[in-house]
Amino acid sequence: MQESRLAAFLNYIREETGIEFGELGPDAYAKMHSWSVENLEQFYSEVLNFSGLIYEQGQKGIENIDDILNAEFFPDTKISFAENMLKRVKSHPDDPAIIARTAGRDEDRILSWQDLYNEVSRWSQLLEKLDVGDGDRVATYLPHGPEAYILMMAVANRGAIFSSVGTEMGAQATAARFAQIEPKVLIAADGYMHMKAPDQPGKPEPRIDLIKELLDAVPSFEHAVVVPNLEDTPDISSLGKKAKLSTALMADIEAREIAFIRREFNQPLAILFSSGSTGKPKCFVHGVGGTLLKHAVEHQLQGDVRAGDRVFFHSTTSWMMFNWLASGLANDATILLYDGNPAYPSMDAQLQFTTHYKCTHLGTAAAIIQDLWMRAGVKGEGFDLSDLRAIMYTGSVLSEAGYLYVNAHIKDNLSIEGVCGGTDFVGCYAMGNAFSPTIAGQLKGPVLGMDVDVWTDDGKPQKEGETGELVVKKPFASRPIKFWNDPGKERFRAEYFEYFDCDPPVWRHGDAVKKMPLGQLVIEGRSDTTLNQGGVRIGTQQLYDALLHEDFDGVIEDSLAASFKDAQSGDHTALFVVLKDGRALDDDLKKAIKTVISDSVGRLSCPHEVIAVPYVLKTPNGKKAEKPTTKLLKGEDVKAPETYGKADSGELKAEIYKGIGKKLKENPAYGFVEAA
Repeated sequence: MQESRLAAFLNYIREETGIEFGELGPDAYAKMHSWSVENLEQFYSEVLNFSGLIYEQGQKGIENIDDILNAEFFPDTKISFAENMLKRVKSHPDDPAIIARTAGRDEDRILSWQDLYNEVSRWSQLLEKLDVGDGDRVATYLPHGPEAYILMMAVANRGAIFSSVGTEMGAQATAARFAQIEPKVLIAADGYMHMKAPDQPGKPEPRIDLIKELLDAVPSFEHAVVVPNLEDTPDISSLGKKAKLSTALMADIEAREIAFIRREFNQPLAILFSSGSTGKPKCFVHGVGGTLLKHAVEHQLQGDVRAGDRVFFHSTTSWMMFNWLASGLANDATILLYDGNPAYPSMDAQLQFTTHYKCTHLGTAAAIIQDLWMRAGVKGEGFDLSDLRAIMYTGSVLSEAGYLYVNAHIKDNLSIEGVCGGTDFVGCYAMGNAFSPTIAGQLKGPVLGMDVDVWTDDGKPQKEGETGELVVKKPFASRPIKFWNDPGKERFRAEYFEYFDCDPPVWRHGDAVKKMPLGQLVIEGRSDTTLNQGGVRIGTQQLYDALLHEDFDGVIEDSLAASFKDAQSGDHTALFVVLKDGRALDDDLKKAIKTVISDSVGRLSCPHEVIAVPYVLKTPNGKKAEKPTTKLLKGEDVKAPETYGKADSGELKAEIYKGIGKKLKENPAYGFVEAA
């Protein structure tokens, strides 16, 4: 506690301002949090000074500070994303900056800070040759390796806007995202290692045909750069004149000194995409300064990431944790990347990789802890855990049993830190901190600078221990600048600020949360119908659209997707299908359904269970009753179950889902979801 970055910040504030927060501990954190949200401009200004970020200070602080929808942070301050990400090269050029492993490959890739600088330099020069400049969009379709991080920096230094979709996502879902933002350049891998069963490294999954589909579906692409990943010299002849291999384009480009350009604090940095649960995926435009500043709070003050630490997080390049992990570089940490099967060659593969490289912060999905480690009996014995200070998790709720398991079998007295936020603001509203105790099943509390509350549906503060809607009442640094192609912020306002009729408006996040007596938070899940499977948010409409495939004509009459929890509170997804003409749901049809979803939506969106049912629940106006079905699967009652009618047997239709939920809780399909 005494050596933490949070303690250093407390001392810094005392010296700079004379403000006292008392003895180190949970009371001091509560006081610091109250101060941070009551004095937003001062708090964020002090974080800028304390964090080590490089910038040119302007005269203005937070404009429209009383209006969360229109607030603008440090509008005349100048900052460079790439300069901040690469600043450690000056003092530690030979230390590792990125350590990357792909499951099943013999050698890890280690890039020193100088190596990373050189690669950013070379890619920046290539983007210049492709005439990429201010405001242009560059779309990437890459596995979770160093190139994605290199390109984020190179694109930003050109003043362009970076966007990323991982190679696990299908053609239809990828095109639906990129077509909206009209990118000039596509940078895509020739393929990736498709995750297989736990005892297999994966199989090569070529993506040349998918790249061709993207070029046909997104006419704005002027160039396609193919990055060899599966083959040294992949055959790209089918892609036409737009496409070139990165190795050929960069053959004569030598690294040179990078001219870092400090642009406006709110210069667009990246466009991230929502799950598409309410129509087309939303396109969140995030700014350079807000992202760096928010992540400085989260890495340094909440996560206790110190210069020279080594930070790992399980992710893909589609997930916002990719962007979050990247900022570890700006906070002077080495980042560790893992691509592919997290259970190969054994269930403890991530633990083996991270401890081998002296990881200080191991970030993973709650589902990996519960569905892999716990069930396989993974233990910390035999690993050098002396450097490991924290296990961080996100993606879904880690049960109380999960906390106890980590403490008993991985490492005792370890800081177990839940991380909860969203793509929406590429950051977190709740995390750990060095001052507060760990209580199994609970997050330590709200992040500094986030004025978090839990409200009832009628806009009143919810009682402690009761579930309500998570809201943020005041501006925060990483609120998206806007949605892409949203004149007047109409869709942005409707999605986040109109759920509650109040003035000033508040940000309604869509999470169901309980506030506990000691300030901790318990996340119950999504309050809307978005599914969460191992941290991947899935829009139900995407699954329904996939089932319109011609292969299912005359086969599937109706469908409904819902989430359920296992006995250890792990999150899973079930797809219920009503079949026509007495068709049986055999293994071949299950595989066909999963394959179509994998190809069109993405491998990580495949449901754990596909279950044939005689009917799906509908509201009186014919809409799929997703939320009531989810409640029934959890064993909860729904209001007026007779609304959904009776089966031929006379039993209420709702009751069948309670029975299914009970069976699923005890015996779900754990592990990896297979498609083709």
